[in-house]
Amino acid sequence: MEENKDYRVHRSGDLSEGYKLQVEHTVSCENIDISPFIAQGAETIQAMRQDSIEGEKKAYDIVVAAAKQWEQQAAATQRLDRALAYLRTPEVKHTGNRWQPYSKDSDLEEISNRVYKMFCRIREDTKYDRQMKQSIPVAWYVTWDLYLNSPREGYNIHLAGQDRKRYTDKAAAVKYLDGRKKAYSHLFAEISPPVPKEHENCFTVNGVLLPGYRIEGREQEKASVQEKLSAVKVQKKAGKEPKAANKKKEDIQI
Repeated sequence: MEENKDYRVHRSGDLSEGYKLQVEHTVSCENIDISPFIAQGAETIQAMRQDSIEGEKKAYDIVVAAAKQWEQQAAATQRLDRALAYLRTPEVKHTGNRWQPYSKDSDLEEISNRVYKMFCRIREDTKYDRQMKQSIPVAWYVTWDLYLNSPREGYNIHLAGQDRKRYTDKAAAVKYLDGRKKAYSHLFAEISPPVPKEHENCFTVNGVLLPGYRIEGREQEKASVQEKLSAVKVQKKAGKEPKAANKKKEDIQI
C-alpha cells in the first residue's frame, strides 16, 4: 500500500488586507489491497463507506470550528498590531518654525513644524566673460515648495511651489522669494497648527488621529455645539421662571 498525503496551511496578509487562511489537504492511495473488502459483499461495504463519510464530516466540522476560532484570535491580534502601529509612529522632525539650511542640501533653506514644511533656494547662473576673464552672473532662478510634514511615510503631499522662476535682477528674485515666505508665514506661527480637513488621513493611523494634532474647523464645530446646548439650557430656565411666577399669583388670588 502506498499512501501520498499533501497537507499545507498558509497564513498570509498584512494589516491593510487582513490575514488569510488557506488549507490544502489531499490524500491519494495507490496500489492498495482491496481484496479483504470484496469478500464482505457490496451491501456491507456500502454501509462501511457511509460510516466513513460520516467520520469525514465530523473531522471536517472540527477543522471548520478550529478555523473560526483562529479567525477570532487573528482579529484580536490584528487589532493589537494596529494599536502598536499607532503607538510606534515616530514624532515628526521639524525646525521649530525657524528658517535654517536643509540638512541634506545646504543650498536649500528649510522651515517646518509638525504639519507643514517649506523649502526654497535662489540659484545663480553665470556666464564666462572673455574680456573680463571671469564668470559674471546673468540670471537668478528661484525655487520653492510647500509640503505637508506628515509623520507617516509617503504622506508628505506637495501643496504648492514654483520651480526655477527666472530673474535677471537679483533684488527682484529676493523680493519674490521673500513674498512667498510671507504669504505662507501664517502656517508657521504654531508648532502644531490645525491639520486641513482634506488631509486628515495624513495624520491618522488606523482611523485614529495622532496625539497632539487637531483638525481645522473641528474646534469651531465643538464650540458651536456647546453654544447651542447653553442656549437650550437658558431657554429652559427662562421658560420655567414665568410658570413659577404665575403659580404664585394664582395662589395669592385664591
